Amino acid sequence: MSECVREYFLLNDQLLPAGLFGSLFKPPANYVYEVFRATCGAALFLEDHLERFFRTVTLAGTDTGITDSMLKSGIYKVIGNNAPDDGNLKISLYTDHSGQQLFIYYTPHVYPTAEEFRDGVSTELFFAERNNPNAKVMDTRLREEADLMKREHVVYEVLLVDRDGFITEGSRSNIFFIKDGFLITPPSGMVLEGITRKQIIQLAAENDIPLKEEKVHYQNLNYFDGLFISGTSRRVLPVRRVNELEFRVTDPLISKLQRLFEQKVIDYLQKP
Repeated sequence: MSECVREYFLLNDQLLPAGLFGSLFKPPANYVYEVFRATCGAALFLEDHLERFFRTVTLAGTDTGITDSMLKSGIYKVIGNNAPDDGNLKISLYTDHSGQQLFIYYTPHVYPTAEEFRDGVSTELFFAERNNPNAKVMDTRLREEADLMKREHVVYEVLLVDRDGFITEGSRSNIFFIKDGFLITPPSGMVLEGITRKQIIQLAAENDIPLKEEKVHYQNLNYFDGLFISGTSRRVLPVRRVNELEFRVTDPLISKLQRLFEQKVIDYLQKP
């Protein structure tokens, strides 16, 4: 499957046909990137995504010269010159022999089905960890190993477990656990702080839902009433199974957060 879909992509400040992407996109094994969702002609929660992009650039020690307004202009040029359907856009940044290469393009996505939102998804534990969890830097090796495990075990997602046995996040998602009406999520320093994760934490604060950040050991999973993963494509997605351990997906807190998040999306899109 091609990394770039739809009709046009942006390379630096030039709009190009998607057919040229494969010959031009030659990233190293590790590179800075950001993924966000476009819907109804708008980039969802774009301010948060750009803030994280520039934070990653700083953590990577890269001096780009790229400004917030330059990125916004490029993003909306790509949105405006492609089909208006919902999709995921990706910013990829790296340096090669020709200099700095900034790509903005639609990337393949698979959104959960209505049945998966209702019935939950299966996951497996994956004993691996990111080198720098706070920076959104593509780790090609880890991504390939995670995707292989998902195919071999026929699961929707794998949950990363660090060397001390603590669950940190999914390969492409963050994770929340539920116990007696409390939300528990791994501490920020252990994970890539997803934008959907940030929105859920804000929703919890705004709606008097108790939440705490603390480590969760994989051997203590049976202590929890339920769990869900979150992300750009996944939003609030219940988990029904981790390895052989089954969870209830009808916890009222999950359905409440699903409703609150969908309303937050609507409110964002209606902003002037």
